[in-house]
Amino acid sequence: MEPVPHHEIHEMTVDGAEVVLVSVSPLSVNGPCYYLPVGITNGSFKRVGDEDRKLSHLEIYELQNRFVQTKTDRNPVPDSSIDDLNNQLAASFKQRLIESNSRSLGTDDNWLLRKNITTSKGELTIAGLLALGSYPQQFFPRVIIDVAVHPGLHKSPIGTSIRFEDRKICEGNLLEMVQEAMSAIKRNLRVRRVVEGLSGKDVLEIPEEVLREALANAVLHRDYSELAQNEAIHVDIYKDRVEITSPGGLPNGKRPESILDGYSEPRNRVLSRILMDIPWTHEVQGVLAESNGTGVPRMFNLMREAGLPVPNFKIDISSVTVELSRHGLLDAQTSEWLVEKLGSDFSNTQGIALVLAKELGAVTSRDLRNQTGHDSEDMRSLLDALVDRGVLNQNLQNQYQLATSSVNVTQSEQEVLDAINKTTPVTIREIATKTGKTASSLRPLLRGLVEAGLVVATAPPSSRNRAYLKA
Repeated sequence: MEPVPHHEIHEMTVDGAEVVLVSVSPLSVNGPCYYLPVGITNGSFKRVGDEDRKLSHLEIYELQNRFVQTKTDRNPVPDSSIDDLNNQLAASFKQRLIESNSRSLGTDDNWLLRKNITTSKGELTIAGLLALGSYPQQFFPRVIIDVAVHPGLHKSPIGTSIRFEDRKICEGNLLEMVQEAMSAIKRNLRVRRVVEGLSGKDVLEIPEEVLREALANAVLHRDYSELAQNEAIHVDIYKDRVEITSPGGLPNGKRPESILDGYSEPRNRVLSRILMDIPWTHEVQGVLAESNGTGVPRMFNLMREAGLPVPNFKIDISSVTVELSRHGLLDAQTSEWLVEKLGSDFSNTQGIALVLAKELGAVTSRDLRNQTGHDSEDMRSLLDALVDRGVLNQNLQNQYQLATSSVNVTQSEQEVLDAINKTTPVTIREIATKTGKTASSLRPLLRGLVEAGLVVATAPPSSRNRAYLKA
């Protein structure tokens, strides 16, 4: 094998048998690790399920350059010139440089060269064309954002002839592509009316700032090398989530566990610097890419505040996918239930508190802090305020349960309660066995008992590990 990764070999005894234990560390140099006799193209594999799959040319390239700071975005685009720039965007870009007293302007008119938008021969760089071009797809037809809305939870679901409910191919420079993609995504997500003071606003089920950050990261950090130019950025909208996939793995040796370290490690340094001076729009403050490492942590915090699971990053050799869940306070049934409990002007944090109390049977200030990132004392005050409103009750364990006007239960509910104890969680199948009832008939009974605070669920409704305890 070449290169040989660091590894350790130990002999040990397991169940009375002698075995050899081999511990192989990840490569700390450019790879891939391949079988030397057949060469890198035929001898490079990855494990997928229970099979060995040969690496693609792009995957091999990504591993060969994993610990290299590439300069692809500085490369010239043959046959391009300043005539291929978007004059209005270039003027806005220059105006921002003027306002920030950028030294790149100098005393002459060579600022395009100093900002690496053009080369010394007058051609545009890849970064310059993508960031400020009028139509980069003339040179890079597949450098686009492909937004597709799927009718189910997966692509091309069985049982329907509909492949897409909506689809938008987003072209233009990076700002235009991101703006078009945002419009297409917003068109296909739910909104809720939130009252603030004397006015109200429509709130998207996934925070807009999270979507903008994810799209900006995708165009900034994707691979623009020749092999990757055939790959588009894909935005797939499913019934329960939005997935944004960009070509290229993590650059410069960055590891998946360091995504939240607050340190920016751009693959495309020239492009990163240019996008720091391209404003969003008049409606949105800031620039297309801050490049200061705060974007991903901000995404996590905003998702928590919206009552949504944090973003899930799926890292492959030649792609990065961020998965954003749509299961939050804006689910139609949940939203209606919250309005019944709190009225139409509830805050996100109040909504999260009630959803947790409903799904888990009880909520604590720590639960709410972990979900929202807010201070525990503030969360305790919020829960106490909901007790004062008669929405929650506090028990002796300082847990907050949904208030109920009556503890009277039906005969069927009592049978369910008799099948549950306070110490050992039981599943719905175990309850069905004890009561002789079907799982479908038990679900509404258990839901009512959880809402009444008589039963505590150990996991959210979507979890396979959900079980029940008597409160």
